[in-house]
This record gives sequence, structure tokens and C-alpha cells, in this order.
Amino acid sequence: TSLPFTQINVANSVPYNLFLMMLSSPMRSARVTLIAIIVLPAAILKLVCSFQSRYINLHITPHSKRSVRSVSIDINCRHNKEDCDWDSELQQEAATALLPVFFPEHTDGNLTSIKPITAENALKRLLRKKYSQRRQNNQTNNATIDQNKTMDESRGRLAELILGTSVMRLRHFVVASASNGNSTFPLPYPLNHTELSPHFNDNPICEFTSCSAEEKMSICEMMVTEHAKYIVSKDSKQQLESIQSLLGSSDDPALILAIEHSIPLFLASSLLSQCGYDTTKQLCSLMNEPGPITIRKNAIQFKGTDDELCKWLLENDGVESLPMKDIQNRQNLNTCYDLDELKRYKGNGRVMGELTSPVGCICINPPIDGKGRKKLPKSIWSMSSYQKGFFEVQDAGSQCIVAALGLDPPSMSGSISILDYCAGNGGKTFAVSSAVFDRKIDAESDKYGDTTAVANIVSHDVVDERLRQIKGSLSRVGFDLDKATGIAECIQDNLRCTLQTADLAELSDSDTLFDAVLVDAPCSSSGVLRRRPSQRWLMSKEDTLQSLPNLQLEIIQKAASFVKEGGVLVYATCSLLEEENEDVARSFEKSEVFRNGGFVPWPFSEDGFSEGGTHRGADHEITLLPSEWNDGFFFARYKKG
Repeated sequence: TSLPFTQINVANSVPYNLFLMMLSSPMRSARVTLIAIIVLPAAILKLVCSFQSRYINLHITPHSKRSVRSVSIDINCRHNKEDCDWDSELQQEAATALLPVFFPEHTDGNLTSIKPITAENALKRLLRKKYSQRRQNNQTNNATIDQNKTMDESRGRLAELILGTSVMRLRHFVVASASNGNSTFPLPYPLNHTELSPHFNDNPICEFTSCSAEEKMSICEMMVTEHAKYIVSKDSKQQLESIQSLLGSSDDPALILAIEHSIPLFLASSLLSQCGYDTTKQLCSLMNEPGPITIRKNAIQFKGTDDELCKWLLENDGVESLPMKDIQNRQNLNTCYDLDELKRYKGNGRVMGELTSPVGCICINPPIDGKGRKKLPKSIWSMSSYQKGFFEVQDAGSQCIVAALGLDPPSMSGSISILDYCAGNGGKTFAVSSAVFDRKIDAESDKYGDTTAVANIVSHDVVDERLRQIKGSLSRVGFDLDKATGIAECIQDNLRCTLQTADLAELSDSDTLFDAVLVDAPCSSSGVLRRRPSQRWLMSKEDTLQSLPNLQLEIIQKAASFVKEGGVLVYATCSLLEEENEDVARSFEKSEVFRNGGFVPWPFSEDGFSEGGTHRGADHEITLLPSEWNDGFFFARYKKG
């Protein structure tokens, strides 16, 4: 999250340059007094005046192999909270907004069945109440640009305080507890009292249902204050000392990682047992980093190469970009993990550099040559190239899942059918359609002028709203929707492609079988927590390690019934946990559906998809670990017959 700022560059200031010039002159000793009296006060005054009228920007800096997240900001704002405009009024408003997030309503000491309010909803409520009338007044009174800018900056700071405190709730709770002696602190939802209380020495913590409203409000205020310090100073050493003082003699690495990076304890424990300490520490650090902006070229609307699209983006939208294949050729993308540890713990673990980058995968504002990412000149959704349908925003790892289908274009007079079984909002559906059109088809029109190759794509999901969103994007992507039949169509060159949505009843009634079925199953999202930071506090141990794997197995078995003889089945999640990944794949492979259907594993080595051989384990499975260039995913693939 960035706030409007002006970077104060001391080295380029006029007083500072004059200062260096005078120090280098032959009359240096005679001018020391003049420097002290005139130049230095002028330099200080310039810096203070410049800073007081601006705000800070949080720059995420590249980290070394073992380092944790660091933030580079101007040194002058590190010691003065008021100058950074984390003022008491905003902090108080943020704490009040977070009260129902951390301490939902309860009855008779138990949580009600009402779902707790999320931090995002709490922020929306506050902004609507605080700014809707003010913005209307500004429009009525012809407010100046500076007045509107100030209001937008205030909104941004509130968003950082509310969303950031919510995400980092475990860390800030522990630090606030350690900083306030032996007081009794209510435990914010959904932190687990049974898991945490044994580790806190003699410092008492209590269930939030047994605390007063004043105690709950007090801990909210303290946690918001800690987050304001955290984003300004990033004094990790001092905060980690506070954490250790509260934990006492505890040397539980899972607990320490969970608190330091503010993730559920069960998640830290699971990752440690499955990936090892160094890998887990890196994974936890990346969960609190901003992810890359990656796009996928839409071959329906843009017929040029990846390099030509990058050129178009620069010339028309002012955005720098680079094809992922070029980044892989220029940099070693494997350095953020201990590969020896991966060999010991994660047989199918890969990083981006070990996979063949999909065609059309492009990174926006890549942090190459040791330089950080630049701020986009405009919203990505407002770019003319996006509005023309030239690209979709899609993570590189997600694009790899579609590439794992190994789609070949339909031959002369032939056809291919693809089912996106858990389509969501259609990201992979549209990636499939683009992949079909991105291949040269050697076919000719028949005597009536009709195209002879056909690709049929069906998107299925259990949530009707998601299917409606897919239909809403069809025109921009390049399809014409026949509202009478509900079937969209795109005809180019020698290919006719249809796309339609279907619920389970429609899918089952059709008796249609498919050449390729993609199952992007619902999961814990542990591989994409930096994209969905609040998700970490919505997942429970029971749901993640038991309920979800059962649901995922049920889904893949149902999806397998739609694969035709000789067809392909890909199972994927955006989870890092074996319970949702390898364990589900093993259960499927032992099932009657697998045996009776004649399914066999389809190794990635057969089509050169993976450049690095497996360290150990199954060659038809890949765990793509999060990195600076991609999010975390798992996918396994099979062939029928």
C-alpha cells in the first residue's frame, strides 16, 4: 500500500551541494563558522518544510536469501509519528472500526452463528460514513484539487491502519501485551486461547467473551498504535525482543514464526513439518509482501508477440513490462529458497525458474537489475490495453496450470472440448480460450466458407454470480454472446470457438464428455495470502486440514466423470499444504473412480513442461512455491485410458 509522497533527496538539495562545495575548497577552515550559521540551518529548514507538507511512501525493497520484509522510507519520518500523519484521531477511528472485527457479538459466552464482520467491510462502513457527505460537499463547493487530495490521503491512511492491523493482529497483540506489563488482555478473534495461553509465561490473557467493553477497546487501540509504529519504523529487533520477553523460554519455531509474521499457528506448524525451517521462514515472509503484477496476453484480441505487446504498453499506457521468458533468461529465479532443503522436504517443489514460462506471460514493472517496482502511472483497469481486451491480469503460476493441460489445436475438420469445472470468475476459462487461438491451425474453409476446426469451452461453477461475471467479460475478451441461447462465439482464421456457462444440473443433463477437464478446487488459499491477506484469519485448522480435503476429493471424483477416453484431467489448488494437495491426489489415485475410469498419471517430463527434474516423488505433480515472480500453486495431471 502506498501513500502520496515526495521523496526528499538530501543529496540533490541546493544547501547540501553548497555544503560539499565549501568543504572541498582551499579555504575550508575559514568557512566552518559560516557553514554552521547559514548553510546547515537552511538545509534543515528546507527538509522540514518539504516533509511537513507531504506524506510517506512505503517502498518494498528486494530482500536477501534469509532477510525478512523491510521497508525503505525517508529517515526523517522514522522518529516522529505526527509528521507521518498517523495522528491520534485516525488511530482512534481505526480502533473503533476494528472493535467488531476483533470482538464480534456474543451471546451467553459463545459466538453467535452470525459471521464476524471482516476488516474490509469495517473499512467500507467507516469510509462511507466519514467521507460520502464530505465528498458531496466538496463537489458542491468546487473544492480544490489539494482538498480532494488531502481527503484521499486520509482515506489511504485509514485503509492501511484498519486492514494492516487486522492482518497483523497476532503480532501486534503479542507486542502490545509485552509492552504493558501484567495486565489482562482480551484475545482478538479468532486467535486461539487454548493454543496460545500456555506459551505466555505468567502474563494472563483471557477469552474475549469474559472481558469488558473497555478492555476490548483498549487492546484495539494498542494494536492500532503498534501497527502505526510497525509501518513507520519497522524496528523488527525491538518488536521481536518484546515477543521473546512474553514467550519467555519458549523455543517453539512454529510459534515464533506465527507471531513474527502474524499467521495462524497451525499453518506455521504444518509448513514447518512439510517444508523445513528456512523454506517456511521465506514463505511466511512472502505472505506479507506485495506480489508481482503479472498479465497474460489475450491472443484473441492481440495478434502480436509478447515483445510487441510490451512495446504497445509502453507507447500507449506508459507502462514498462517484460516477458517472463526474458526475465528467466536474465536472472536466476531460484535464489530465494534453499534448494537442498527443498530436496529433503518437498520432492515436487519447484520455483519459477524450473518451469517453462507460458507464452503470453508478462510482468508489469518488473524489479530488474536490483531496482524496485515503479508505481504504475494509472490503474491497470483504466489502461486502454486492458479495456481493448489485449490482456488479463493473471499470476504466472495460474498461467502454468492452464499450460499443464497441454492443449493442442483442433485438426482439420476436428474439434476439441474443454471443461473448466471450478471456473470462479473465469480467469482460467479465458486463458484456455486464448491458448486455443494462440496456435497456428493448418485448416481451410470448406466450400461454403465455414471454418472447419471447432473448440468448445464450458465454464461451470456452483456460484451463479461468478458465472454472470464471466458473461459480463465476454465482449471485452472477444466473444459475441447470443442471449437467446446463452452461447458465446468467436470466429478467427480457421477456428470457431464457443464458450458457455453451465451449472451442475445443466452439465449432468447434457451427457457431454470433454477432451480436457480443469479442476481448480476451492482451498485454503495459503499460496496466495499476499493477494488475500485477510484470508489467513478466516481459515480454521479443522476446515483446512479436514473439511476442505474431503470436499476437494469429492470434486475431483465428480469432475473425472466428464473426461472422455484419451482425455486429460488436471487437479489444482492455490494451497501449499500437503493435506489439500498430495494427500488429495493420493486419495484420488486409490479411488474406484480412478481405477474404473482407466486414469494414469501424466508425467510433466513427457512434454518438457518442467525444466528441472523432480527431486523425489511423483513426476506428474508440481508444487510451485511463491516467489518474487509468482504465487504458490499445486497441480497434478492425469490421462484417461
